[in-house]
Amino acid sequence: MIGSNYKYAMLMTSLPAHPPSLFSANQTPISKIRLEKHLTLLDERDAKDLSLIEELLFWSQVNEATDQFIIYKSKEVLNKVQDEFLRGVILWRLELRTLLSALRMHHAGIKQPKKNTFNGVGRWLGDIERNWDKNDFGLGHRVSWILPAQQMLSQHRTYELEKLLLGVVWQYYANECNQHYFDFPAVVIYVLRWDVIYRWTLYRADEAVRRFDKLVDDGLQDFKLSV
Repeated sequence: MIGSNYKYAMLMTSLPAHPPSLFSANQTPISKIRLEKHLTLLDERDAKDLSLIEELLFWSQVNEATDQFIIYKSKEVLNKVQDEFLRGVILWRLELRTLLSALRMHHAGIKQPKKNTFNGVGRWLGDIERNWDKNDFGLGHRVSWILPAQQMLSQHRTYELEKLLLGVVWQYYANECNQHYFDFPAVVIYVLRWDVIYRWTLYRADEAVRRFDKLVDDGLQDFKLSV
C-alpha cells in the first residue's frame, strides 16, 4: 500500500506551479476538473477535511455568507480539523473576514456593540468593541491593510478593495506554503491559492464586461446627443 507521504509528494509534484504574482494571472494553472481528479489521491479523512475547509474558506463563501453562518461553520470545521497548522490558517482567514465585517458595519453607521456581543471569530474581537470610534479599531500598527481598506470602503472603491484583500490573502497563503511542501497541509494551501486565482480571473472578466457595457452605453449616449 502506498503511504500518504509518498502519495502526497506525488500529488504535489504533479500539480502545475502557481504564478509568482497573483495579478499577472489570466487563468488558473489547472482547471477545476483536472484539479479534482488529482485530489482523488487524498485519504478519505483528508478529503473530508479539505471539503470542510473549502466550504468555509473559498472566497465566495467566506465573503458572502452571513456572520451567523460563518461562526456556526467555523466552530464545526475547527472542531473537526485536527492539524494545528491548518487550524491557524483557518483562524487567520476568519479574523480577516471579522475585521472586514466590522469595517462595513462601522461604515454603515451602526452603533458601538456592547461587550462580548460582536459576531466574529478570533483575537480582534476585544479591540473592535473597545475602539469602535476609531477607523482602524486601533489596529493600524498591527494590521497593515486595515486603514487602506477603510479608506477604499468609505470612498466606495469596491474594485480596489477587493483587489487589496485578494492580494493580502494571496501573500499570506504564499508565505504559509513555504512551511509545507509534500503533505496534506501543502495540498490544502495549493487549493486555497487556486481559489484566489480563480476569484481574481473571474473578477477581471466581470470587470471587463462592465467596462465594455459602459463604453457601449457612453457611445449610445454620444449618439443620442448627436442626433
